[in-house]
Parts: sequence; structure tokens; C-alpha cells
Amino acid sequence: MELVDDMAHPALAPSIGRDFDPFLFASIGQDRHGQALSVISALARLDLDPWQEAVALSRMPLAAAIQRLSRLIAALPGEPGPARPIEAVAGDLIALLPASRGLVPPLPEKVAAAVAWPHARLGISLGALALLLAIGLLASMHSPPGPGGTARSESQAQHVPSATAVPVPPN
Repeated sequence: MELVDDMAHPALAPSIGRDFDPFLFASIGQDRHGQALSVISALARLDLDPWQEAVALSRMPLAAAIQRLSRLIAALPGEPGPARPIEAVAGDLIALLPASRGLVPPLPEKVAAAVAWPHARLGISLGALALLLAIGLLASMHSPPGPGGTARSESQAQHVPSATAVPVPPN
């Protein structure tokens, strides 16, 4: 299941704005509990990013967008169908998308890259942790263990008399 943090919110992409809100928050019908089911909720239940799907639908020709949304509505798991024909509901909903059909600019490269790998923060964090562990391991291997199995610094080793030194009596 996709987390809300992983979704491309309008704040992340200037090409996705409040123009899509009438579509995303429109009602498809009622869910199995009698509550209004919005487009955004339905798309999320299908594990789709609602904002990306809205942009994709707005870029499609009208007939293709209606057909795609109809298939998505019909695919909702365990939900009763709308009271009206699905194609009619989908057509009304598609009409709520911004009027610039096919003219929505593509996502900037940085946003597209962030959306393409939504777990980038996790990967960076794990990489940093691995690097710190490697540095710690190298640092512990750098100084040899002293007497008793503990690592000693060079200055500590100079002040401890050697156990192998034997005093020589004067003649």
C-alpha cells in the first residue's frame, strides 16, 4: 500500500495545482458504508497517485480519459457501482478537469525523479548509516590491542613498563 508521503502533492510540482481539486474531490457515488466516495479516495484505494492520475487523464483525449476513468471506477474492490452508468459518471468527472486538455506541461526532471523513486530518503538514510558503520569498523581495526586485549594509544604504551624488560644487575 502506498503511503500518503509517497504521493506527488501539488506543492511538489508547479504543474499540479488547485485546478485539479474539483475533479479530485468530486463524488463518484457512495461506498459500501453509505459514505460519499470521492475520486481522490477511489484512486488511493486502487493504489494510484491521485495527482499523477489526474494529470495523466487531463493529457488524454476526452474519449480515452472517459474510458480510463470508467475502467478505474469499475475496478474498485468491494464497492457498489454508481447509481448511474459508469461512463456517464466518468464523463461528468472528466469534465471537471482543467480545460487545457493535453496542454499540461510535463513534470520538471527533479520532481519526476523524486516521484519515480519515492523511497529516496530511506535509501539515503540507509546509505549514510552503512557509511558510518564502515568508518566505525575501520577505526576500531586501526589501533592494535594492547596488553589485556584492549586497544592502547601510543602515548599510553610509552608510559607502561614493558613486561619483557629484565633489569641487569651491576658487575
